[in-house]
Amino acid sequence: MKKTFATLMLVSVASGCASQKHIARTQAEGEALRADLAATYVDKGAYDAAIPLLRRALLDKPKSSHIHALYGKVLREKGLFPQAERELIIARELAPLSAKPYAELGILYALERRQAEAETSFRQAVKLEPRHASYWNNLGFALYIGGKLAEAVTAFEKALSLDPALIVAYNNLGFAYGKAGDLEAAKRSFRSAGGEVAMLLNMAIVYDDRGEPKRAAELRAEARQMDPDLVEEVQ
Repeated sequence: MKKTFATLMLVSVASGCASQKHIARTQAEGEALRADLAATYVDKGAYDAAIPLLRRALLDKPKSSHIHALYGKVLREKGLFPQAERELIIARELAPLSAKPYAELGILYALERRQAEAETSFRQAVKLEPRHASYWNNLGFALYIGGKLAEAVTAFEKALSLDPALIVAYNNLGFAYGKAGDLEAAKRSFRSAGGEVAMLLNMAIVYDDRGEPKRAAELRAEARQMDPDLVEEVQ
């Protein structure tokens, strides 16, 4: 009986060790799943659903640059700019070689019209991750807003060389060309983004910006004749 009892005890102890490992592994898996689910919600724009998951994830991993960056993005999209900046700066400090915090900060600064800081952040993002098309597009946008049209065109073209399907970059490139006075290049870019009707509507905006409302009205009328329903939706 003693031998049997001792054997049972050994098995029981071994089983207890396995249970502790299982609990730790399950806890780690749960933390990873929460972070992954939160990231999915953020990507889909379901920010309210992401918030409680991100708060719990920050308790689990307070030194995670990725989670701080996600939370900062959510706060920014909710209009809480000071809080968002704080989270994104933490994310940047935790991972200074990660492009994501710089890119998210750049968007925040652009929204706050902090032009120089936006440009600096986007430049650092493309330096750290030079093959990310969206980062080049965002840098181009900051340069465009800052009146640096030639550099903006270069950045948009770089974005499109990396991702020829990035529609927003075609549109941005079109507006940069239009602002610079290269109207034919602007038309080509707008056509690539959305076809003839979209080109006409965007060129109307370009002509409005040039102080030529009559030409802008003519282009809108032409677009309306081609596709009345689409024009009504756009307007």
